[in-house]
Amino acid sequence: MKTTFTSINRLFLIVFLSLFFYTSTGQTLTRGPYLQVGTQDSITIRWRTNTACNSKITWGTSFGTYPNSYVDPATTTEHIIRIGGLNADTKYWYTIGTSTSSLQSANTNYFLTLPLENSSRMLRFMALGDCGNASVNQIAVKNTFLNYIGSNNVDALLLLGDNAYNSGLDAEFQTNFFDIYKDDLLRNIKLYPAPGNHDYGNNSANTGKTGTTPALSMPYHLNFSVPMSGEIGGVPSGAKNYYSYDIGNVHLISLDSYGKDDANTTALYDTAGAQATWLKADLASNTKKWTIAYFHHPPYTKNSHNSDTEMDLVAVREKFVRILERNGVDIILCGHSHGYERSYLLKQYYNTYASPLLETGFNASIHTATGNTQNAKYDGTANACPYTYNAGNFNHGTVYVVSGSAGALGGTTAGYPHNCMYYANPTNGGCTYIEVDSNRLTLKFISYTTAPTPVIRDQFTIFKDVNKSQNINAGINEPIVLTASWRGNYYWPNNGGATTQSVTINNPVTGNFDYTVTDGATGSCIQDAFHVTVSTPIPVILTDFNATINKEEVWLNWTTSQEQQNNYFSIEKSIDGIHFNFLEKISGSRNSTTNKHYKLVDPAPMLGYNYYRLSQTNMDGHTQFFETKSVKYNGKPGFSITAINNSNNVVELLIKTDRNEQVALTITDMLGKKISVEKLSLFAGVNKKSIGLQSGVYVADLGTRQGQRWIKKILVQ
Repeated sequence: MKTTFTSINRLFLIVFLSLFFYTSTGQTLTRGPYLQVGTQDSITIRWRTNTACNSKITWGTSFGTYPNSYVDPATTTEHIIRIGGLNADTKYWYTIGTSTSSLQSANTNYFLTLPLENSSRMLRFMALGDCGNASVNQIAVKNTFLNYIGSNNVDALLLLGDNAYNSGLDAEFQTNFFDIYKDDLLRNIKLYPAPGNHDYGNNSANTGKTGTTPALSMPYHLNFSVPMSGEIGGVPSGAKNYYSYDIGNVHLISLDSYGKDDANTTALYDTAGAQATWLKADLASNTKKWTIAYFHHPPYTKNSHNSDTEMDLVAVREKFVRILERNGVDIILCGHSHGYERSYLLKQYYNTYASPLLETGFNASIHTATGNTQNAKYDGTANACPYTYNAGNFNHGTVYVVSGSAGALGGTTAGYPHNCMYYANPTNGGCTYIEVDSNRLTLKFISYTTAPTPVIRDQFTIFKDVNKSQNINAGINEPIVLTASWRGNYYWPNNGGATTQSVTINNPVTGNFDYTVTDGATGSCIQDAFHVTVSTPIPVILTDFNATINKEEVWLNWTTSQEQQNNYFSIEKSIDGIHFNFLEKISGSRNSTTNKHYKLVDPAPMLGYNYYRLSQTNMDGHTQFFETKSVKYNGKPGFSITAINNSNNVVELLIKTDRNEQVALTITDMLGKKISVEKLSLFAGVNKKSIGLQSGVYVADLGTRQGQRWIKKILVQ
């Protein structure tokens, strides 16, 4: 018996050690990692393993050094891990694996968190249409773009649909999408997809968009995490097939042009349907300078599909795109048609008119915002000046881009090329690349002749809020900084041909002086004008002006040594140093020959850089501008509450938070009586809430779902 017992234990030990070794080291990485739902302080990282195991991520700001880690003890093969507590606009390297082993830790495993809303740096976006067919062209397009972008970070990768041919099966996603991009794009660029008809298996009855019944029936919805709850801005859609999000000063909208809603009754072009209803609300709440919408089915195309004869494309054009145009969408990106096409700046070009074919009814003088065939290539050739218009949610015209040659390629239809297109190419594969630099946007079609050498076959540029004219009052020998309203090239003909964005002038005599700045010495397309009136004596002598951070506020202080007929000072605020908004007015001392000290507090600075411009207005209405000061506000984690405008029994609460959050706001008086109780949906940044209160002292109590509380005493006079 003793021998038998020992043998059994030995056998048990061998089996146990085998199982332990397999559990600890037997996992292999079969998919990923890939990046989803990136915000300023968090990101979702997904991957798949061959056997179920727990999940571990480590990360840090230097490759090879990972002071942060997170372990999810749940065992799974589909690993979906979200990490937080990150810094905005910061590059992190990461590793993935289990609690006992690492599965990937290469120097290409990194991500960049989103920038702050008022960031002034360039933003970069890549779009792939109809990519997932495992073709030679798909690999060539990818390698060419990687060669073109070099060491620059890309802020988002947009998918324009048909991401996995032919039926959107999980195995097709694996071989035609994840296996192609796993070693480069997916490891370090945040991914935001839109579905196409092939992702639906060419069956629009496939649902599962919201995770309800039938629960997640499509591999497309299983394979991607999207910001359907408004995690990155925009109105929450509650649907996995359409959503919106913000990156810097850009609002992006991903739509589903093929599937129907969960009731299986309405599609994108049913303007009273669920998706269109959500879209209207999202566009109405959008305050970003730029708006880009992307979906699969193009309203205008003559490559491998024909928008005059295919009824789904006709429906998108005639019933849907006017919603986007009238709300100021700048660019509409689509795939489906296997080539590249780019329109003029179209406006209200929807119907078939008298012609049996829409394309033959195109008239540039009627159907473009410019009234001509201006192409906006901005390369010095004929008709190539950029498109220019003011920012805002109005119909300023829209550029339509078909970019469906990142994998699939080739084919034309009757009427090719479409008359509304400046450029069309059904032969050369490529992808779309967009740069947004403040009020300048440039889109390029990155292609190749021999991969990976990039060829830019088409490009265009849009500027917003340029061609400005300003009147400025100044004193003799008072230095004034003049700044062009755009990002790009500069030429100051009245300032020695300076080529900087800003110049400083200093006039020693009185009079009227005109200055201009253009975007080139010859053949300029953009021009700002400055009319400067110089008078004497100098009404106000400013001896100092400074802006400093004091806890959660910015304190502005300035001193004058002389004032003559000084009516008031004005402070303006900006987040980019170019476009200013009025902040506050403070009365001057009228006439004074002694030092006068002034102070203004900004209770709600924005995260990042804040710019403050001081000016002074005389009794006769003439205004002179002083220098601009800037401070960088890094913010405070969590919430802060500031009460301002305590007048007419109305208090405006400024609630500042570093994240989106649902909170409860309770207002009580000093006897503990509840005056107001309500729930608020806060977004990262400064939120305003007006409350009517009688004179007295109150307490504002802000509570989160996690039990955190912030309390502020309010005095109403």
